[in-house]
Amino acid sequence: MYKSRIILLLLLMLPICTLMAQQRSITGKVTDESGEPIPSVLVLIKGSTAGTTTDLDGTYSISVPGDVTLIFNMIGFNGQEISTNGKNVIDVTLLEGSVDLNEVVVVGFSEVERQHLASSVEQLDMDLVKSRPIFKLEEAFSGTIPGVTLMQGNNLPGSVPGSISIRGISTLQNAGPLVIIDGMEQSLTDIDPNQVKNITVLKDAASAALYGSRGANGVIIIETDRGTTGQFKVNLHSWGALHNPIDLPDFVGASDYMQLNNEARGYQGQSLLFSDEDIAAAENGNYTNVNWLDKIMQRQSYSHNTSASISGGGGVGTFNLMLGYIDENGMNELEGSNKFSARFNTNINIADKFVLLADFYAHRLQVDRLQANSDGHGLYQLAWRMNPTQPIFYESELEDNYILHNNINPLASIEHGGSWNALHDRSTINLRPKYFINKNLSVEGNVSYMINKSANKYKRLTYKFFDGDGKPVNIWSNSVGASQGVSQSQVTARALINYEKELRQGQDKIYLLGGAEIMNNTYTDYREFSKSSFFTKLNYSYDSRYLLEVTARGDGSSKFAPNNRWGFFPSGAFAWNVHNESFMNGLISSGVVNNLKFRASYGLIGNENVDPYLWQEVVNTWGWTMRVPNPDFSWEKQRQSNFGLDLTTFNNKLNLTAEYYHKFSYDLIYSDFPVPPLTGSYYLTSSVNIGEVENKGWEFSANYADKVGEVDYSIGGIFFDNQNRVLKAGYNRSDTLIFKSNQDKIWYEGIAIDNYFGYESDGYFQTWEEVDGTEAKLPNTYPGDIKYKDKNGDGVINDEDKINLGDPFPHLNYSINFNLRFRRWDFNFLGQGVGKRLGRLNGMEGYPVLMDGVNNNLGAPREYYMNNRWTPETPDSRFPRVWTGSSPNALLSDVWLSNAAFFRVKMLQLGYTVPKIGRNINSVRIYFNAQDAITFTKWEGLEPERDGGNGNYPRMATFSLGVKATIN
Repeated sequence: MYKSRIILLLLLMLPICTLMAQQRSITGKVTDESGEPIPSVLVLIKGSTAGTTTDLDGTYSISVPGDVTLIFNMIGFNGQEISTNGKNVIDVTLLEGSVDLNEVVVVGFSEVERQHLASSVEQLDMDLVKSRPIFKLEEAFSGTIPGVTLMQGNNLPGSVPGSISIRGISTLQNAGPLVIIDGMEQSLTDIDPNQVKNITVLKDAASAALYGSRGANGVIIIETDRGTTGQFKVNLHSWGALHNPIDLPDFVGASDYMQLNNEARGYQGQSLLFSDEDIAAAENGNYTNVNWLDKIMQRQSYSHNTSASISGGGGVGTFNLMLGYIDENGMNELEGSNKFSARFNTNINIADKFVLLADFYAHRLQVDRLQANSDGHGLYQLAWRMNPTQPIFYESELEDNYILHNNINPLASIEHGGSWNALHDRSTINLRPKYFINKNLSVEGNVSYMINKSANKYKRLTYKFFDGDGKPVNIWSNSVGASQGVSQSQVTARALINYEKELRQGQDKIYLLGGAEIMNNTYTDYREFSKSSFFTKLNYSYDSRYLLEVTARGDGSSKFAPNNRWGFFPSGAFAWNVHNESFMNGLISSGVVNNLKFRASYGLIGNENVDPYLWQEVVNTWGWTMRVPNPDFSWEKQRQSNFGLDLTTFNNKLNLTAEYYHKFSYDLIYSDFPVPPLTGSYYLTSSVNIGEVENKGWEFSANYADKVGEVDYSIGGIFFDNQNRVLKAGYNRSDTLIFKSNQDKIWYEGIAIDNYFGYESDGYFQTWEEVDGTEAKLPNTYPGDIKYKDKNGDGVINDEDKINLGDPFPHLNYSINFNLRFRRWDFNFLGQGVGKRLGRLNGMEGYPVLMDGVNNNLGAPREYYMNNRWTPETPDSRFPRVWTGSSPNALLSDVWLSNAAFFRVKMLQLGYTVPKIGRNINSVRIYFNAQDAITFTKWEGLEPERDGGNGNYPRMATFSLGVKATIN
């Protein structure tokens, strides 16, 4: 198989390396209005994929087959189209503009000029993404696109940094957006940011309906870099980084722990563990005092990344070979990950009208962790459970004589607990032939294959533990094993027809797309599902003033019951380019208004992101029915409306966008719905479509760019919010949906889907007299415990008294960016924040005790809790008394909810570019970057982007030094 792949790769590269046709060369220079050269201008041959870019001097050279039209495009400038008829030298002057209306935007399986878009589409600024160090592409979405949120709770090597949501969450299933990379459905984490050419986000139904049953959570479309004709170049990007934890808990020391432990036991009438002499010894430094978290962080966390691309092309094709390697190292020698990726993209011009895009990609991700920490967080959870009075070693003549506390010692886990290693491989082949029937009409095919494989192994050697007298007390036995993960293969075949033509002497323009697609996914655990689709899309621009966009898609999926496998997803959008109206001539000529567009869209899309076979019956080995079949089971559906405004003013210096949207989701999929156990089964479920959820919100973005002397600068910001609400929890609006797996979550009309459902507090019980005199209280209540309100006045505290306390979603999201360029220097700033969020202080991040449901013992309480706990001397404190064992204090109530709003300096970056070194090194840029270094927040937990818990791999501030170079 590998030999055949190599032969295929060589056959595809052969025509690239051999110029088979003589073509003439067009040269020239691209400058701005002041005569300054513009580097990195994209020069394309219209109607093909061949092109080049200008160098730092603004010059270019491109081979063309006869007379063609060249397209000159650059972000921040208005594009131009120029014919080569009778010309060998073409010099171009581009006019500045904050929005290039002629810029081509990828909107699915086709491209549309921005001025002809009627739907809600956003593009990520790839210059800012690729100029800074990013581990995973998800990180590029923090604070960069309105309506898109990423909550990142930690920096665990080898993990996904967080989940991206577009315009809220409206499902019980995976709410992540659909990601399309070069036409293939893939994952954001799989792609090296250095290999990306552009990223487009489809946010409303009119743009996402082209993906039908997969578009309800939004769509992210990514194109990777390709080679350019007539230009051979090598790009190198390498950086190294140091990581410092920014969310470490302030654990109490030995003396404070002793006092808290005695205090809890004293309240509860138990014998005290520590004497006054012990506490005095600890205060004087003569007692064991271990910061377990500090002990397991044995080294400075660091990482490095190196990527390279080799690209070029001639008359019959282009190529781009991209290689990447990234290494992340954790805080001990057994933690870390490394990933190698290789991508080869090639365009083969087989004939004047036929081009084949052939892409090959492979990566291998290796994740290394402790056996006791295979999820990446376990070691830190063990360290949080240890208290500072527990010593690491016995005072013994034996070397490294570890003390096991309930068979736990985090340091022993690092040294003798064994290692766990995982490999994740992905390979893809993507072939996209395209034939231009004429300059307006083309047909295109797409055949792709992807396979994912994974495996893991673990190893622990036998290690014997001894007590202080040298007697054996425990053995961690030899443990060796390996397992193969479930492999997945995906085959996709697609056929497209594209028609694009100017009508009425260039006054109108039509874009027409039609196509069909089939996709099959197969797993080695015998699961399989298939999808078939038919779709069409029309974009029409009338007189460059009135824009119409119509999309229709039919989807069929084997995941659903036979009578419900097909769905139809239509959408429509209309826009008005007001700036092209005659009554706007005065404002346009004066530069007060350059672009003004009103947009409106409406459509139906779906969500089928569930496991296959959920509608079928499941019977266990004893013949009991475990899941009731549901022949009416189908996909989720969502109706969306969107209203937008685009405005460019002040001679193209200020760009504004405002949007309002409404999303109505219904027939939500609940795959584990409990039903009465009529068959004798103790647990019986079914997969059903129930409930309705609403998301509505607004988005605003602004960017101002100008030039003063030799200083180019821009300042921008985004501001958006989303409100989530359950409209119907079950089959009727009066229904209440109780989640058996999560007692703190319940759905009913008017509540947010991920609500905090708990008790409202009324201070603390201050005395035994108050406890005894209060009828409405929970069992095992002591003075200093939380007093809960009896909301229904029945004299009993139970679930009937729980209320909606709020939701955990980030609200009033905002960011600000500032970019400055002076001669060879550049400076970038990105700040990101959340104006309103309610976080939960649960686990040992909030409580003084590990609530494991068994022992409920004190671990290592935080100093913040100790300084704000209830005592008889401080009756109005923030938190209840210290406790051990079972307690009503750990129930969800407003006591454990806190303001998690924050502002974070997401990025600070300073760079310097050397324009040319010698004959071949075109440019070298050196930069220093700081990410997540400063955070302003009143959050009482550790990290405002996540709720509390019992221990996590830390969130990191990253300080890096990088270099980028171009050789040609």
